[in-house]
Amino acid sequence: SRAASVTRTDDGVEVVLADGRKVNGSHCLMAVGSIPNTEGLGLETAGVRVSESGHIAVDGVSRTSRAGIYAAGDCTGVLPLASVAAMQGRIAMNHALGDAVQPLKLRNVASNVFTAPEIATVGFTQQNYRENPTDIDTVMLPLDTNPRAKMLGIEDGFVKIFARRGSGSILGGVVVGPRASELILPITMAVENRLTVDQLSASFVVYPSVSGSLTEAARKLHRHL
Repeated sequence: SRAASVTRTDDGVEVVLADGRKVNGSHCLMAVGSIPNTEGLGLETAGVRVSESGHIAVDGVSRTSRAGIYAAGDCTGVLPLASVAAMQGRIAMNHALGDAVQPLKLRNVASNVFTAPEIATVGFTQQNYRENPTDIDTVMLPLDTNPRAKMLGIEDGFVKIFARRGSGSILGGVVVGPRASELILPITMAVENRLTVDQLSASFVVYPSVSGSLTEAARKLHRHL
């Protein structure tokens, strides 16, 4: 339900929802997104298709509806992440110069929520697993079983990997914990390069290290496949 109003109270805030329910808390975070600054650029006159929201329509290699004109970043409405914007720009530049490029694959994009602990994800999600439980297998390994995590006093968090049942191809993963944004990279590389859990588990890692939980999870997942 949408928020209808927010009122400051003696010890926090009270949010009244559109359906009449009330939610009390210490703070209220308003996240309204952003509006693309494309108005007044003459894009329509140039033959560039723009949506009602002001976003520029592009394809997988950042081409607009007008030949020779590319767009990248949040103005395209593809996925408002700095990493995606940078990749769109690189793809656009290389394509414009005549190089062979791979279209942007949103499923391979890693993202992170910078909370405490951090939440990093890439590829398949828990929802995909629920929809295809017979085709996908998963394993979750708590970080408190990791020797380095114990040394660092990390008590909360986990590593989760999703893989194709039978082939063992890594489809995605989730890391929850301190510096999860750093730990998600090996899983991202595995998804991008279609590595299997056996290939990931065979990789040498420094001991002790928190990243060791990734290879350990891959070994446990092999037993499930």
